[in-house]
Amino acid sequence: MLRMSRIIAILMILAISGQVAAHGANSYAIIVRNESVMPESADLIVNDTLVLYNTAAWERTAGIDLDGDGSFEHSCTMSARNTTSNEDECQFPFWSNQSWVAGDYVVEVHQNGSFWKEISVELLPDNHSEPAASGPYVLLPAFDPMAENMAMIGEDGSSFSKSEITLPPGGNAYLYSSSAGDFTILSENGDSLCNISGPAGSGCKIWFRANEWGIGEHELRISQPDGGPSQSLTINIQSSGNEDTRAGMVQMISAAGVVLCLVSFALLRSRGSPGKE
Repeated sequence: MLRMSRIIAILMILAISGQVAAHGANSYAIIVRNESVMPESADLIVNDTLVLYNTAAWERTAGIDLDGDGSFEHSCTMSARNTTSNEDECQFPFWSNQSWVAGDYVVEVHQNGSFWKEISVELLPDNHSEPAASGPYVLLPAFDPMAENMAMIGEDGSSFSKSEITLPPGGNAYLYSSSAGDFTILSENGDSLCNISGPAGSGCKIWFRANEWGIGEHELRISQPDGGPSQSLTINIQSSGNEDTRAGMVQMISAAGVVLCLVSFALLRSRGSPGKE
């Protein structure tokens, strides 16, 4: 019986020790593919942001050398492609308050520690006479109606396929159109978050930065040409601690079930064996 107690204690220790916490300017996007970048140039206006999306299965870096000395004054690292976070992105905001002026710039992309490709950027002055950009070119994942972070705009152009999306802080939401048209997604304050333009199935990605979007519920809606009402979409940003707690409880219950089965099997086996006097 002492041996059996030791076995049970070891099983409990192994089960418990195995618990781990689960866990108004425009943007212009460049897709950094396995063998190429698309497109290879961008025309931006001062205060626009250039976003690079890495779709390869390996890490890359990007940077801008302003003075030609071989060192980047602005740089960032893109992880391998990841649709659940923004670590596979690089953002270069050409903001006037950071001393960016109109001119030509080159964004270098490096991989394996050496130069790979470059992107030409023509930065135009923000004189409010240039036409607005047509919208970012973003490589989106295929629409999945079961995905928690995806929703479809109805054919009426004023409703969503679901009423709520739950995200962790810093998460992404993907919105798609079920019909051809031009749709603008607005925040609860009326700010434009993204524009969907083109055939049915077009979409956009909205990044809910943790330092800008607090924990709680936020309402999105579709801008209507006549200013009429549209169905709202609730973005519920929850602390990752809630998911960790739920995941930990599920793992603990599963581990307890395994231990219980092993203990029951051991007891039955011991009863079936001839005892020693």
